[in-house]
Amino acid sequence: MTNENILLVCVSPRRKGTSAMLLERIKNFIGGEIVFLNQKGSFEELIKKMQMAKIIVISGPTYINSYPARLFEFLEKEVPNHKFSNQKLYGIINGGMPYVHTHEHGLFYLKLFAKENSFSWMGGFVLGGGAILDGQPLEKHLNHRKVVPLFDQFISCIGKGVFAPKELYEKAEVAIPKCITYVLSKALTSKVVKNLKKYDHNPSDLIYYLKELDSKN
Repeated sequence: MTNENILLVCVSPRRKGTSAMLLERIKNFIGGEIVFLNQKGSFEELIKKMQMAKIIVISGPTYINSYPARLFEFLEKEVPNHKFSNQKLYGIINGGMPYVHTHEHGLFYLKLFAKENSFSWMGGFVLGGGAILDGQPLEKHLNHRKVVPLFDQFISCIGKGVFAPKELYEKAEVAIPKCITYVLSKALTSKVVKNLKKYDHNPSDLIYYLKELDSKN
């Protein structure tokens, strides 16, 4: 199915992760074009596609309480320099922890961005436990019996161009005992530390990326 009016933007550095999988699901249901936010270079091509679209869906993972920094760079430094025509904007954010509040800030940011620029905020979807899927189909989610139909309702909202209420993702939240949450948080932290070391970063220095930016300026 194709729909040139819908642009599905994956802002994750991973092209086969959960963020991309969710956009593939949307495309399979209602159509649209999937594009990836480049991690280096010009944003010109993406800007042109956004200007031509009527509906834009941004999907990405939770890094430090919100979307990856590259999206902020794009939305705050590049987008304001171009004209848009009140395109409808939806957001999807997923992360390892099962609770809505640990990821929801990303949607709050997009809502504020839309208000300050020429976009119409249409709501979003928070998927807790998304990192555990690691790109597998949504039916593999631990809470798939609730998550799948609720996310599909969200897709329906996009297809109709109507507002997606937050109750959809709130109902999808998984109720997990504190002891299991503790184990999950330890496992995810260990994974993050391992990845930081892999790229020669000091895990105890949480603002290393800010220092890198300062050194370039």
